[in-house]
Amino acid sequence: MTRKLASAGVLALGLTLAGAVAWGAGSFSTLPVVGDTSFCASYIGSPTGQTGATGTGGGTGAGAVCGQTVPAGPTALTGEELIPADIPNTIGAQPLTVAVPAAMLQNSTNKLIGGDFTTNLAQRLQTTKGIAALASTSPTAAIITADRWWVVAPAAGITTTIDSTASSAVVPALNNTKALRVARTSSGAAGIACVGQTLDAAASQPLIGNNAVFSFWEENGSTQSATAGNITVNVDYTSAADGAATQATLGYAGLNGSLFALGDVGLTSAGPTNMTRAIAGAAPGTTATVSAGVATIPASTTWTRYGVYAPIPVNVPGTTTPVTSVSVSICWTPTAATAVATDYIEIEGAQLEAKPSAATPSMPAGVISPSAFERRPAAVESVLEQYYWYFNYENQSTITPIATCENTATTVANCLVPFPVAMRLAPAMKFTAGFQAFAQVAETSVSACSALALSASYATVASNQGALLACTASVGAAGTANELTALGTSSATGIISASAEP
Repeated sequence: MTRKLASAGVLALGLTLAGAVAWGAGSFSTLPVVGDTSFCASYIGSPTGQTGATGTGGGTGAGAVCGQTVPAGPTALTGEELIPADIPNTIGAQPLTVAVPAAMLQNSTNKLIGGDFTTNLAQRLQTTKGIAALASTSPTAAIITADRWWVVAPAAGITTTIDSTASSAVVPALNNTKALRVARTSSGAAGIACVGQTLDAAASQPLIGNNAVFSFWEENGSTQSATAGNITVNVDYTSAADGAATQATLGYAGLNGSLFALGDVGLTSAGPTNMTRAIAGAAPGTTATVSAGVATIPASTTWTRYGVYAPIPVNVPGTTTPVTSVSVSICWTPTAATAVATDYIEIEGAQLEAKPSAATPSMPAGVISPSAFERRPAAVESVLEQYYWYFNYENQSTITPIATCENTATTVANCLVPFPVAMRLAPAMKFTAGFQAFAQVAETSVSACSALALSASYATVASNQGALLACTASVGAAGTANELTALGTSSATGIISASAEP
């Protein structure tokens, strides 16, 4: 009986991956079991200690022999297993029976963070100041917009926002309330604009040696001016070392992210070491042409899910140099020379999955279809996003505590700013002057920080847990406890930015 239950578990395991459990009821008792050794499924006579209910001959006895030996099963699942399933037929006929690759039924597959823009913190975009800072920009180096997502547009003037107009942002079957919009809002020269996400080495590891399947919902604005409404899609890899972030200017993407962005807008020679555009084809249901590893998709003015796949090698082809990390992007090239409010692309539900790339007779390119979109809880997304990025605009309408401080002089308060979560690594930090500290022991008045920087009196670098900052202000006697707060007015100017972006 134990063996029968174990064998039935082969099918049950596959169905469990889809969120449902089925009971084999003994129908699979003669199939090999994954991870198990060979065993006897039935006896002629009965082995010692068994009753007649198991063997075909009944009775007990030491002389019983095995009537059917089941060979050992494979050591592990590969994701290439085909599981039979019925798909309901929408026209009233009998259900369509299909074979579903096990890899399509896995949960917790999305390697992208913040691809659900309804729950994306968008720390840089969720304020009037943030939107103004990213309006009519032509970034020649990638800058972070919504958490984990960079944009680059060396020639085109663009504005990046979180669109929260439900009538235009709701994706059928996804029921989101927001989307990321990249709009052509400045007159003048037009050129390619890309929005993307770069993974660090740890997050990239499951993709290496597999198909990276990138899927997303996209909607063109009604006057999106790219030729034929086209968008281009990239899945790239590199052998560059995974390092710390860089912020030569406030809000820049990480080092590899900035280089991938340059490669994706056509400056491949400026990309990270051994940057390779890797898309091999479109996922089923997506119409695309692929040239030199880049997919061109004729996009629609209605929300549509698109998918592509890219086999990511273990080593750079022709070498023994290991591939280290992966990056994705979605680009478009507006042709209109004047600003039009509806000349934009919007994306939502972005997902990147590792699927088996091994060819089989039934799957000659490996598994190339995306799974259902994985919608993580908002609290989980917040932790994942702040693992890479902390961006504090002093935009609160009320006075809000930021950090505890101690005055080291009458003009300097050292303030320990804790990060919401431990970051991926010690971040690069940038500041603009602002925030405020109390001006005297009685704490009845405040003094705005005329300068804000990493403290030079005790520590000059941040850790991944937090940073010690120096606020230059009239703060009262040295050795007195103090507090750093937001100014609480709409004219506040302070920014504390900590980036562990790869």
